[in-house]
Amino acid sequence: MKLTLPVICAVGAVSVGAQTVVDVAVSLPETFSTLVDLVTTAELADALATTEDITVFAPTNEAFGQLDSAIVNNLMTEEWKLHLQDTLLYHVVPSVVPASAIVEEITATTLNDENITASPSGEGVVINESSNVIQADVEADNGLIHVIDQVLLPSWVSNSIVDRATDASALSTLVELVVQAQLVDTLSGAGPFTVFAPSDDAFSETINALTSENGVELPLDNDLVTTLLTYHVVEGIYPASAIEDGLELVTVQGETITFGLSDGGATVNGEGIVITDILANNGIVHVIDGVLIPEAASSMLEAEDMENPGNMEDGAPTTAPNAAGYAASNTVAFAISAAVALFGM
Repeated sequence: MKLTLPVICAVGAVSVGAQTVVDVAVSLPETFSTLVDLVTTAELADALATTEDITVFAPTNEAFGQLDSAIVNNLMTEEWKLHLQDTLLYHVVPSVVPASAIVEEITATTLNDENITASPSGEGVVINESSNVIQADVEADNGLIHVIDQVLLPSWVSNSIVDRATDASALSTLVELVVQAQLVDTLSGAGPFTVFAPSDDAFSETINALTSENGVELPLDNDLVTTLLTYHVVEGIYPASAIEDGLELVTVQGETITFGLSDGGATVNGEGIVITDILANNGIVHVIDGVLIPEAASSMLEAEDMENPGNMEDGAPTTAPNAAGYAASNTVAFAISAAVALFGM
């Protein structure tokens, strides 16, 4: 039976004097120098030293040496700091749990909001069915340290941006468009990328708004799909903390997106950023509540309208009574095109 991890007071722990968990790690460089370097790079030392009643599952230098060097090298860079913080916090449980308390498999939620399991084994305790506790109950002023022989890997390590979007039920329309545009391999590649992902509701609201105005239905064109989707992608990793009012970033599509900050939160091109910092092994995803339309997509749609006499009357679009209406229609007409092709509207 699996148990939820309780808060337990440490009993019979190995004492190292009046030191925090960080002090203990610093005092043992032959065991924890890599861990200390990573904690310092992640700027988590103060937080880990001042948070009370924690249990740290601390990988040894040898444990980090087993990782792909590319992962470690990435995590040591500023761009990947949020991923590093997430990885380190995956090793910390907000309660004190001596090894003697693990008499059957228990589940604990770590400080990165993901779960780990701890189970008794013939040689002591095993974490996530793979990492062995090789020294238990090292006591510190603010908790316990269990030394482990393998690094615990949070979910982002095994999930690309496409994987994250596929797992998110609210991004199914986006995923279908990515497949249509044959961008799966690109967005599963090394990157890194930041993706501003319109939710299903964002696509639905855009489609419904234009449908009520009898927007022009165009056949799905992969060039249009690619233009639209790549306008939602930026090279590099930009977490929510990097967004500043007035920040401009050039997208993979080539045009610029602009960010805003207000009491209502962050926006991109005026659309709200509603979920932030979904980590992936090739970047990061933010969910937005609107579809971003580049000028190039509007121009491509206008050119197709000119070639389609069914949508034109004396050189003017039949669905727009004036230039302003035509511009508004073009702004989101692509979303209707995609919906028509994908869902048979």
